[in-house]
Amino acid sequence: MNYKTKDLAPIAIPHGPPVESTSEYFKSLMESTRMVKKYPVWDIARPTPQVLMEQARRDLMEADIKLALKRDEEKRNRVVMDAKWEDLRKKENLLKESFISFNKFIRENQEKRDRAERKMQADNEVLERKTKETEAMRQRVIEMEEVKKLMEKQVKDYTIYEDYLMSVVNNYPEFKQPLDVLNRYEALAAAKSTLADRQERDLEMLENARQEIASLTEEKKLFIMGLNNTLANLRWRYDKIRNRVIKWELALNRLKETAARRHVELCHVKSAIWSLYVKICKQKGLSIDVDTNDFEQQLVVIMRALLELRRIYRIAQKRSKEKDIESRE
Repeated sequence: MNYKTKDLAPIAIPHGPPVESTSEYFKSLMESTRMVKKYPVWDIARPTPQVLMEQARRDLMEADIKLALKRDEEKRNRVVMDAKWEDLRKKENLLKESFISFNKFIRENQEKRDRAERKMQADNEVLERKTKETEAMRQRVIEMEEVKKLMEKQVKDYTIYEDYLMSVVNNYPEFKQPLDVLNRYEALAAAKSTLADRQERDLEMLENARQEIASLTEEKKLFIMGLNNTLANLRWRYDKIRNRVIKWELALNRLKETAARRHVELCHVKSAIWSLYVKICKQKGLSIDVDTNDFEQQLVVIMRALLELRRIYRIAQKRSKEKDIESRE
C-alpha cells in the first residue's frame, strides 16, 4: 500500500474567517464530550511506526501550509480593516472641521446681525430727531401764521383810521406831516415782507425735511426686506446642514455598534480557543507554556490534537471493519 499518496485521515479544513467556524467548533466539542473516554483493548502500538510517522509528518506539513494560507488571509483582512478604520478617521475629521466652520459661520452672522441692529437703532434715533425738528417747525409756522393774521388785522385797522392819523398829525407835534405816518406804515410793510420771506423759507425747509424723511423711510424698508431674505436663506442652509449632521451621526453610531458586536464575538472565540487548549494540554499531560494572547500557537496545538484524534478514529474504524470481515469469514 502506498502511504505517500493515500491519506489515512483526510481533514476537511473550513474555509473563511475563523469566526464563521465557531458553530462547527462547538459542535465538534459536544461530540468529543460524548465520545467514549475508555480506549479499546486493541488500541496498541502500531506495527509500522515509520509509516504512521511519515503520515503524521505529512499531515503536519499540510496543516502548516494551510495555517500559512490562513495567516495570509488574516493579513489581507487586516489590511482591509485598517483601510476602513482610516476612512472612518478621515470622515470623523471632516465632520469635526465642518462643525468648526459652521460655528465660525454662526458667529460671523451674529456679529453682522448685531451691527445691523445697532445701525437700525441709530437710524431710528435720527428719524425721531427729525420728527421732533419737524414738529417744532410746524409749531413755529403756526405761530408765524398767528403773527401774520395779527399784522394784517393791524394794517386794516390803520387804513380805516386814516382820518384819525391826520387828526393825530394835527394834534401831536411829533408828527410833523403825514409822511411820518407813511414812513411808519412802510416800516410796518417791510416788517411784513420780511416775515413773509421767512415764512416761505420755513415752508421750503419743512417740505425738504418731509421729502428727506420719506426717502429715508423707503430706503430703510428696502434694507429690512433684504435682511429678511438673507435671514431666510441662512435658516434654510442651517436646516440642510443639520439634517446632514444627523444622518452621519446615525451612520457612525451604527458602525460603532457593529464593531462592538464583532469585538464581543472575537472575545468569545478567543476564550473558547484558550479553554480548548488548556483542556487538551491537561488531557495529554503537556505543560501550558503558550501565552494567553498567542492564539496562533494555541490553534496549532488544537489542530494537531484534532488531526491525531481524527487519524486514530479512522484507523480504529478501519480495523473494526477488518475484524468484522475476518469474523464473517
